[in-house]
Amino acid sequence: MPVQLEILIKLLAAVVFGGIVGWQREVRERPAGLRTHVLVCVGACVYTLASVGFGGLGADPGRVAAQVATGMGFLGAGTIIRHGNVVRGLTTAASLWAVAAVGLCVGLGGETYWVAGLATAVVLLTLTALQRVEGKLGAHGSHAACTFRLLAGPEQMARVYEVLRASGISIDSFEISQVEAGDIHEMHLALRLPAGADVPVIIAALSQLPGFMGFQCE
Repeated sequence: MPVQLEILIKLLAAVVFGGIVGWQREVRERPAGLRTHVLVCVGACVYTLASVGFGGLGADPGRVAAQVATGMGFLGAGTIIRHGNVVRGLTTAASLWAVAAVGLCVGLGGETYWVAGLATAVVLLTLTALQRVEGKLGAHGSHAACTFRLLAGPEQMARVYEVLRASGISIDSFEISQVEAGDIHEMHLALRLPAGADVPVIIAALSQLPGFMGFQCE
């Protein structure tokens, strides 16, 4: 097989494998979606092809591949978001790291095509089927102490309760205090967040409430 054709096949395989995982993340509306996963897989494949080429010049091809895994730590960190003590994006960061490994296997070619294909299937299974299993096993969530600042009276506070409860968030305790002259109040809540709680969506829903002025979570 001509070298150029082999390289083309490897790049196309990297696009397919990375796209499969990226599509799942895109559907779930995660920070890193289809394009990011494809680029990571293709990039890892290209680095591997380059490292194999450098090997003929007396360089160590393993060093370039090792640096791909290290460099993925910086890219993965960019997908992790923290709201108070709630951390999101760890699964997406792990999927990017796994996709980079798939790209390395594709770049090596030969029998490692099977490794890349099986690894892609395992990653996709983990992101889909295991999520449902995790929910059925009752994976524990996390706790947060939040302060909400509201304008006006009990009806706004009741709406906050409704949004939180509709999102599956349990309220362990609460305290209401008046912080300034007028109708500005603060709600101090101890919350229990379910596993996988979509914090940005919840915050967006709260910000649309009449009289909602801001919040802070620890």
